This record gives sequence, C-alpha cells and structure tokens, in this order.
Amino acid sequence: MALRDRERTRRRLLDAAFVEFAAYGIAGARMERIARIAHCSAGLAYTYYGGKDELFDAVQSEVAGAAAVEFDAGDLPGYAGRLYDLQHRHPEFARLATWQRLERRGPVRRLGDVEAVRAAQESGVVSSRFSAEQVLLMVQAVASMWSGAPAGADHVERRRTVVEAVRRLVEP
Repeated sequence: MALRDRERTRRRLLDAAFVEFAAYGIAGARMERIARIAHCSAGLAYTYYGGKDELFDAVQSEVAGAAAVEFDAGDLPGYAGRLYDLQHRHPEFARLATWQRLERRGPVRRLGDVEAVRAAQESGVVSSRFSAEQVLLMVQAVASMWSGAPAGADHVERRRTVVEAVRRLVEP
C-alpha cells in the first residue's frame, strides 16, 4: 500500500508541476504552490525530486513521452504539421517548450533527431544550407509560431502554411 501511495503522490506532484511550469516557467514556479496543488508538503516534493530544476526535468521527460510526435527526418514538413497539431490541441505543451527555450538555453537535446537530420542532409533529402541542429530548431520554431494564438477558423490555413514553409526551408 505504501508503494502505491508514493507513486500516487509522485503522479500528483508531476501533474501539479506541469500546470505550474506551463503557467509560470522555471523561475516563476513555486515548489510550495506545486505541493499545495498536489496535496502534500513542500518537503515531500523536495524529497521526491530534490528541487525545482529536477522536478522540471521530470515534467519535461514525462511530457516528451506523452506528447511524442512521430519524427521523420525525411519528412520534416510532415513532422512540423504533426507538431503544430499537437500544440494546437494542447497549448500547454507549447508553453512548456517555450519556457524550456527561454530559461535553459543551450544545445539541442534531441541528439538522435539532429543525427537523423544530418543523415538526411548527407543523402540529399534535406538541404545543407544550415546545420542539422539549426534545421531542427527552425522546423520546431515554424511549427510553434502560432501556438499562442487563439484557435480559430484559420487553423487549416495556418497548418498548411507551417507545412509549406518547412518544405521550402528544407528542400535541397
């Protein structure tokens, strides 16, 4: 029974942290608020995750699994369209990714995807005008550019624009 309660508490903490980080980012998030939402003590949150950065990493890992969008370096326009669709349906994923980019600058962490883009460049499927890392970042940026916009009737046109822009970006 105790193991079950620990897992349930971890799940509540992750769910509360997801909401908190999507709304406030890493710097603005408060462990006390996360713990209160999860109906546990802040001390317990620190016990399970060590700190805010570790909890953010756990949320990111969880989101990456839940929001997995099929990546195909040979079809980056299709990937961009799928990523756009996800962010259109779940804008909180886009907000979390934005906080990640704003507060944790650094190299792209999706090294497998970068290597796949590089291989696609070497085989002539994807343009080599930009580095593989730059291509991946630009594809993600184009797919995310309307993530904060209100949903509207122009969703289909926006998606079509995302796919076409990425097609033109990566065509050899």
